[in-house]
Amino acid sequence: MLANNSVLLQSELFAGLDQTVVEKFTATAELRSFAPDEMIIAEGQQASFVYCVMNGFVRLSKSESAGREADICVCESGDTFGEYLLAGGGSYAYSARSAGGAEVALFALADLQAFADQHPVVHRNVMRIMVRHLLGAMECIARDRLLTAAQRVANYLMSRCPASASQVTFRLPYRKRILAGKLGLAPEALSRAFATLAASGVEVRGNVVLVDSVSQLRKAC
Repeated sequence: MLANNSVLLQSELFAGLDQTVVEKFTATAELRSFAPDEMIIAEGQQASFVYCVMNGFVRLSKSESAGREADICVCESGDTFGEYLLAGGGSYAYSARSAGGAEVALFALADLQAFADQHPVVHRNVMRIMVRHLLGAMECIARDRLLTAAQRVANYLMSRCPASASQVTFRLPYRKRILAGKLGLAPEALSRAFATLAASGVEVRGNVVLVDSVSQLRKAC
């Protein structure tokens, strides 16, 4: 079922491998569907699988001793999580939940480790993924320290605007609660940021965002 799936064939995890080799291995993956907000893995749980998002979104989060959680990443179609375990087994360093319903491919960790040992390019790919995650974490820290909530939201909205556009209307890809977590904000802080950006010509109707002036929004970044 997953042998010739385009999402897996284009996954960064298998970059540089012959398509026939990838198809043979991905045929061993298990496809599971998760309901909205359903737990996929729990932080600290003994690791058994590496995951690739096929459809929908998956929230990765960390928690502290009092039980409070903070989102650290929103995985989209083609993204993997748990791949760092190829450097050595252990437990999951974060929790993962379906954001609004998701289909996820599961690769048995032991099988993927054996496959990577046979095809060292997979280990290189994992290193590249981990470097991207590290740089993303550094960028997130910088945003937290340098930008206000409104600036973070403005930068995100600008990333959704075509370079040549003067006015834009688009639909947010996630629920606002998920977007808040992606930007490192509390839901109420996201709402206040949207209210602040109204002065820059941003109007939010449900999950639809109307940007009256892209150039004005750019000044708010």
